[in-house]
Amino acid sequence: MKALIVLLLLVSACASHRTPTVNAPADGAEYYQRSQPVAGFQQRLYPDPEGGLGHSQDPDIKVTDIRLTATYTVLYMRYGKDPDGRNNNLYGSSAISFNPKAVLASADGKKTYALLKTEGIPMSPETLDIKNDQRIPFVLYFERLDPGIESFDLFECKSDNENSCFNVAGMTVRNPDRSAGSN
Repeated sequence: MKALIVLLLLVSACASHRTPTVNAPADGAEYYQRSQPVAGFQQRLYPDPEGGLGHSQDPDIKVTDIRLTATYTVLYMRYGKDPDGRNNNLYGSSAISFNPKAVLASADGKKTYALLKTEGIPMSPETLDIKNDQRIPFVLYFERLDPGIESFDLFECKSDNENSCFNVAGMTVRNPDRSAGSN
């Protein structure tokens, strides 16, 4: 028994009582690497069994991930023609851009969140010319959703005969209101 106590004392004397240092950023979006603008998330497209990534009337637009950081609501998206889709001229080209006045809107429409920056797609009036057989991943950074807002829509613009907008409805993200239980 005495030997066991001595052994435990030796082990606890050798153990470090300092808090471990962690080099992980508090907000990953703040440390975005421009040299690899969107390559890091291309492989993150995965099935969406609950519909949380929303739906668009334009089949060429996909939301591949949604992240909340300390500063931003980040939407990872992809634009690309479906090779099996109707009326797709895969040998042509398109010019794409994103409207700087785009917003995220809470499901009840009472609150909107402004677009702050983009990566991988220029903001209008600049455009990016792409071939119709290309798939372009890009990232949108909006103001961070208020705690408690878990359902929202992306509204870029009103589509018409000349412009197809990157509008996505029915997105959800886990974002509980932590202050509601502390009253």
